[in-house]
Amino acid sequence: MNVCPYFIILNSPTIMKAIPFLATLSCLLAMPTWGKEAQTGLWGDQGDGTFRNPILAGDYSDPDPIRVGKDYYMASSTFACSPGVTILHSRDLVNWETIGAALSDLSLLEPRFNWDKMDRYSKGLYAPSMRYHDGKFWIFVNDYTGGFYCCTALNPAGPWKVTQMLDKNRKPLRPYGWTDPCPFWDDDGKAYLASSRPGKQWFGYLFEMTPDGTQLLDADSQKMSVADVKYAYPEGGTLFSPFHSTEGNKIYKRNGYYYLIHIEFTNGGNGMGTYVLRSKHIYGTRADGSPGKPGDVGTYELFKFGPVGPRDSDQKIPGQGGLVDTPDGQWFWMAQFNHSGSDGRRPTLTPVTWIEDWPVPGVNIKDKQGDFAWQLPKPIQGSTVKFPFSSDDFDKPALNPCWLWNHQPRADKWSLTERPGFLRLHAFKPAGLKDPDEPVKFFRVANVINQRHFRSELTRATFKLDLSGMADGQEAGIAHFNGGQNNASLGVSQKGELKILKYEENGKLTPGPELPKGATMIWMRSTVKMDDRNVYEYSLDGETFLPFGGTYRLSTAGWRGDMIGTYTFNSLGEAGYVDVDSFQYEVHNAPAAKTQ
Repeated sequence: MNVCPYFIILNSPTIMKAIPFLATLSCLLAMPTWGKEAQTGLWGDQGDGTFRNPILAGDYSDPDPIRVGKDYYMASSTFACSPGVTILHSRDLVNWETIGAALSDLSLLEPRFNWDKMDRYSKGLYAPSMRYHDGKFWIFVNDYTGGFYCCTALNPAGPWKVTQMLDKNRKPLRPYGWTDPCPFWDDDGKAYLASSRPGKQWFGYLFEMTPDGTQLLDADSQKMSVADVKYAYPEGGTLFSPFHSTEGNKIYKRNGYYYLIHIEFTNGGNGMGTYVLRSKHIYGTRADGSPGKPGDVGTYELFKFGPVGPRDSDQKIPGQGGLVDTPDGQWFWMAQFNHSGSDGRRPTLTPVTWIEDWPVPGVNIKDKQGDFAWQLPKPIQGSTVKFPFSSDDFDKPALNPCWLWNHQPRADKWSLTERPGFLRLHAFKPAGLKDPDEPVKFFRVANVINQRHFRSELTRATFKLDLSGMADGQEAGIAHFNGGQNNASLGVSQKGELKILKYEENGKLTPGPELPKGATMIWMRSTVKMDDRNVYEYSLDGETFLPFGGTYRLSTAGWRGDMIGTYTFNSLGEAGYVDVDSFQYEVHNAPAAKTQ
């Protein structure tokens, strides 16, 4: 590998194009916004022409942004949640709103996503790549144990057509353990896909793909399921990255160069960081200047920035993300910080300077390495403040796309039409529960509906529940939870005619008082500040709230940040329901507190 030398940047054409942005940036140089300053409870649009990182203080891991005209779209990981692969829209790269998702029924991909199995925690759908090509939107994603999928749509809000990809033998491409696929269509009409397989032999591979995205021409599903080997062309693509822990694959082409970008975070290769491999030929360049070929790769020039690792403290510039430009020629690197708090792996935005055709993210660039900036001018001014979460009164015929289900829900047990203006959740036994006296594990409770928690100066979520339809053996309430490991709930259990308050944290139960006879409405509230410590409260009139339960420390697990949601189940069988009247989400993320 050839390591490119340091380049002087003062006369860079890209710098000259970016002068308006840099002029605004220079006004902020006196602010304490660079380098190692810690994340605060302020994030996103600050209302003064600037934004603070992260741009979203919630679990939108593996962000992959694209620009189509003046609109920006981003795909994000969802793991076990349904619908799969959240899609967001923005006009300025800072303010994002949720518009849809690519995969509506995960049980069609893999039965273990379903409500009666609930077995995809820390697996499922993650690290998607989103592209716009040939007048269509494309998303490529892997289910870690279920193969490669190509999703297409004319409108990014949906509907999406989901296709199981095929291998070279036209068999379903379902090799175990492959992740992080990224497509690329070249100017000559040929198509490619980069992907990798975690393990002891963790490298990056480039595949030839049919232009319709339905088949890999040098992939054998059976051979690619063998663990811990180097895969060989034409059965496992062409190895392009000889480093260890290749992840977050992306392919771009600019000024005649092909860029293959990924992260390394184990120090098993050439150190942690984001690796940029480039060549004038997609398969690299041979010593005599001729292009490499499938199965006979040439060499790439190498540039690395970072480092990047499994913790925030390992990172200088966030990793695992994508490049995106603006209509006026600015470039940015959108990537994630890694699990330091309840918000999981949250997206950040960093300016990029092209130095002799190398993308260098950050500010205060020296020796081709930049510093991370916590606060910067917005790339595009004048846009409206928007959020990817939302309050809800459930008065529309379809769910707001902000909502997720923990695994694929049972469709006949929830409704927006049985009682217009309410979300009705019918109760039934948790997955695998046989003995009604057996303690119920929260992560086996189906039809839990939730939104992402946003780590801020103050985050308050209030559910208003109508309990009048509850039956003996039923429980209903609200819960914080992550990707299958930690949870805390405030609930009401029905025993005969009695309704009894309860608090449960990671399986430890704290019983509470009986509700007054005839009480049917309850407001349940969660309040969290930047320290991630949650306090639950309840009210019977919507005005006076009483705290109950312990102080729960929100956390990350199973590659997911924290979620806030509502649930119900019945240990005795299919009986009872709860009506969700409203959900109020209050998030203070800027000096002028904003409420949804």
